[in-house]
Amino acid sequence: MTRLALTLALVALAAVPAGAAGTFDSGRYEGRSYALFTPSTPASGPLVVALHGCWQTPEDFALGTQLNEAAERRGLVVVYPAQGRRDNPYRCWNWFVAGATPTTGEVGEILALARHVQAERGLRDPHLLVLGFSAGAFMAVNLACAAPQLVSGIGVMAGGAYRCGSGATGAIQCMRGGGADPSVSATACLRAAGVTTLSVRASLWHGGSDTVVSSANLTALETMLARAVGAVSATTEPAEGAVHRVHRDARKRPVLETWLVPAMGHAWSGGDARGSHTYPPGPPATERMLEFLLGR
Repeated sequence: MTRLALTLALVALAAVPAGAAGTFDSGRYEGRSYALFTPSTPASGPLVVALHGCWQTPEDFALGTQLNEAAERRGLVVVYPAQGRRDNPYRCWNWFVAGATPTTGEVGEILALARHVQAERGLRDPHLLVLGFSAGAFMAVNLACAAPQLVSGIGVMAGGAYRCGSGATGAIQCMRGGGADPSVSATACLRAAGVTTLSVRASLWHGGSDTVVSSANLTALETMLARAVGAVSATTEPAEGAVHRVHRDARKRPVLETWLVPAMGHAWSGGDARGSHTYPPGPPATERMLEFLLGR
């Protein structure tokens, strides 16, 4: 084997998530490529939809987040939709395109893929947990507002409020912290959902040193979702090197949490350094998100 061939082989090996005992395969559905993790034990609980950030791939995202390992421990199936360069030259999800519904645009495509996987794998739980980073995080919020009857929880890393930017120029303005008023976003989300209260749990994370998506977006998204899910109280609780707030509803149930990791930039907290955009010293976001969203 030549030195070049050996180097390419090592790079390919590093891109494959290790440590999970289940299977990690690739597929294609109605023109959309995806990767799929299936645990080694009978699957239980909701399907997890994992949405990568710009420039990332499903394999890179799985490696960096260590989501497959966490899913194996919990018996969860995870589908990783892939965004191609034909859809966006930077492989970003087009969260800033207005007018998407549960049956149209990328929102519709992701939901159709999720339903396909649920049927194919015979999953009994009809709900979805959506975890996303950056552009994938913004898209996770879009999915929660578009289909709250399906999406029971979202894990958002470096995202922002619903419809805080429209079009490429609006998206950049939003990412810099100059998006729409959170109350306007909440009203728009509830209108899109067709409900008065959003029955979705949310775990929101952001780096205090993020220079790509301003941490002002965490505050805006927290305010927006607190209103949308009907939170009535909030407390700051002990955390692992982060500022952790928990919001509860009128029945004192935790419905929303936020984690601000001061030293972290645009990255996934507690991730594997072999993946892109990770911050290994931070609290383990994947574990904490799933614990909160699943209640276990």
